[in-house]
Amino acid sequence: MKPIIIFLCSTFLFGLNLSETDNFEIENGQLIWQKVFDTDLTKEQFINEIKSSGQFDNIIENNKNFTAEINQLSLDFKGYGVSEMATPIYIARSYLKAFVLIEFKEQRYRVTLKSIKLVQKHEDALSKVGETTDIELFALKKRNTEFKSTFLNKSSKIIDFTFQKITNFNGAAKEDKW
Repeated sequence: MKPIIIFLCSTFLFGLNLSETDNFEIENGQLIWQKVFDTDLTKEQFINEIKSSGQFDNIIENNKNFTAEINQLSLDFKGYGVSEMATPIYIARSYLKAFVLIEFKEQRYRVTLKSIKLVQKHEDALSKVGETTDIELFALKKRNTEFKSTFLNKSSKIIDFTFQKITNFNGAAKEDKW
């Protein structure tokens, strides 16, 4: 009986932990974002959607995956539903850049963003335009082994919203009689 209770409690806590991190994980001391999407697109349609989205640079296609880069992505805090004043300053005043890996299988694809960096939009007393900072500085603590609660409160939700918005290619194909 005792092993069953321990198993159920650990399963519950593990599931709770995943839902609270907004698709973020810690891998070897680095923050990554990963999400699996279902799709009805063929591989060719999928490739066209990636290329025509305008969100990705340096797209390289392999057999079943794609690599790309994101540069100067503005985080959509307004689309998420908060004002600039209610957004953490490092989110509101930075672009984001990252390495992107998209793995494609039948009827689904997985997007992984790594090497996530913040790029300063405006010069201020603390930083210059274009200065880059690893997101781990704001997101992780204890030698990059745990999430900061301040990151999980609002920042992770804004970043997750933005990442899902640019990587969800379902519904992107439209019947257009242009």
